[in-house]
Amino acid sequence: MHLFVKATTERLSNETASLEEQEAGLVNDCVRELQETSHRIGQLHSELTAKSDVIANQNEKISDLMTKIAGLEKNSVKVIELYLRLYSG
Repeated sequence: MHLFVKATTERLSNETASLEEQEAGLVNDCVRELQETSHRIGQLHSELTAKSDVIANQNEKISDLMTKIAGLEKNSVKVIELYLRLYSG
């Protein structure tokens, strides 16, 4: 009976050590993956910030162009009115 208990204790001890080693490996894998994911999130954040800046700049240019178009439309209406006055009378 004493040998059986001793053998069982040794087997369980070995299994526990093996499981703890596997657990440590899994924890290390998780930590590495979290670090890689965190790094990638940082990269994506930087890319998103840069693209947001580009979009804001483009929106500003579009707004300026729309203002210029509105001014040109007003001027073209004035030119047409002047043309009609000159050649209709």
